[in-house]
Formats: sequence, structure tokens, C-alpha cells
Amino acid sequence: MKLSENIMGVQHLGIPTADLSGSVVWYEENLGFQKFYEKTVWSDGKLNAAFLKLKDLVIELYEQAGSGQEILSRGDGILDHYAIDAPDFDNCCQRAEAKGLRFHASTPKGAVRYENIGPKGVRGANYVGPNQEVIELCHNCSINYGYRTGLQGWSHLAIKVSNLQASISFYENLGFSKAGEGYLDTPDGRLYIGFVDNHGFQLELIQLTGAGLEKLKSRGNGRIDHVALSVKDAKEAFYEAKKSGCHVLDLFLKELPFFEHGIRYFTILGPDGEKIELNQIRSW
Repeated sequence: MKLSENIMGVQHLGIPTADLSGSVVWYEENLGFQKFYEKTVWSDGKLNAAFLKLKDLVIELYEQAGSGQEILSRGDGILDHYAIDAPDFDNCCQRAEAKGLRFHASTPKGAVRYENIGPKGVRGANYVGPNQEVIELCHNCSINYGYRTGLQGWSHLAIKVSNLQASISFYENLGFSKAGEGYLDTPDGRLYIGFVDNHGFQLELIQLTGAGLEKLKSRGNGRIDHVALSVKDAKEAFYEAKKSGCHVLDLFLKELPFFEHGIRYFTILGPDGEKIELNQIRSW
């Protein structure tokens, strides 16, 4: 089975924290996430992990013993921000601000309209999460949301890239297909954007230029550490990833006793060093 045929969309987004319980409460109280699983395991030391869900959006908050200072010192990463779908955008933003959520420096005055993304533009406002992760509330003006209100789960995950076409080709090899494009004019110059989709999960690939492109070289594992894609068969995916020349970080397939029957996973790097976990939740 080809790697592109093995991948079945997104599984979760991995966010490291120095305060697991506080981060869980923040997501539950401010954005309406619900914790559905929590466990302590031993993986390179004591690891506490909690999985939370908002519709189809799952995040893994995890606290690794002894790594608190490293987590607190992280800056912006290649995985730049994630966006939550907000049909009644103005009301969602008002509720966020009423709860005391703080705007991120990328949208310091709140809601912004991006006229040149998608057929009819996009509205967005970026907020700061409990671990300094950037969370966008996003309204795609091309979508008919009907009577839906409140936060609806995944909109997209944004990745800052150095070569848009190279990144699109890489993700096409993982089974993604092109789903849209646009651009954003900035003081550094025009940023070209491409959207790719896999089973309803979209990545927003943002090609940097000027000073931003230079800064990208120093970005590493940021406040959003990794994105996990679900695979049918992790063992076969591991073999195919190595065979196809992917930059595989692990020497062997890893396992953790999460959920009823455990998980199998390994990590590859994208074109700009973004961490992509290929993960199988075992059913037996």
C-alpha cells in the first residue's frame, strides 16, 4: 500500500505544556473543548498526556517531566497556528474576548479580513493560548454555514514554508490534494498561500519572503510541536516512508499504551523541518 493510500486525514495536534492541568482547564473553560482521555506513561521519562476534543478537532496536551523550562523557552515554530471554524464569527470573537482571551501580535486589533484568500475572502482573529500557541478563529466567507453557531472544530493548520511548490508536492505524496490558493500583502512583500486537503483536513501553506524567510531558518519545534496523521497500518507506513526517501526520525516503530489497545507511531519531517507523526490507534 502506498503511503498516500495509508493516510486517512488528521488524528491530533500535539501541544507541549509545562502545566497540563492548567492547560486542560483553559481549553475547557475558554473554547469548549472536552477532555476524553488522560494517562501517565513512561516514555523518555514520565509523560502525562491528555486528549481533548472540539467537534472533529483533537489536541494532545502533554507534559514531559524535566522539560518545563525548554517548553517555556520555545518560540514561534514552523507549525505556525491552528484555526477553528467560526460560523457566527463576530459572536465567537465577542465570547472569546469576554472570557479574557488575549489577541496575538499578528492581529493586535482583533478581526482581520483577508480579501485575497479563497473566492470570497476569509475573516480571522488570532488569540494566545495557555502555552503561547496561536489559535485563530476563522470564518470562510465562501462557505454557507446555514444555522450553525459556535466553534465548529477544524478550519486548518498553518505551516510557514520556504518553497510553496516543493511543500505542495511533498504533501501530495502523502495523499493531500490542492484545495485553494491566495495571497497576502505584507511589509516584507507578497506571501503566496496554497491549501491542501486530506479527508477534509486542510493545511494552509504560507510561503514567506524577505525577513520572514530568513527568520524561518531559525524556527524549530515551536509551541505547536507536531501534527499527527492517522494511518491504517503504521508498520506498512513506516516501511513505505523509508522506501520513498522521507526523512524518518525514528529508527524503529514506537508504541505507547494509550487508549484501549495502544498506539503505534513514528515521526517524519516535512520540507522545512515540520514534525509529522504517522499514528495508528490499534483496534486489537
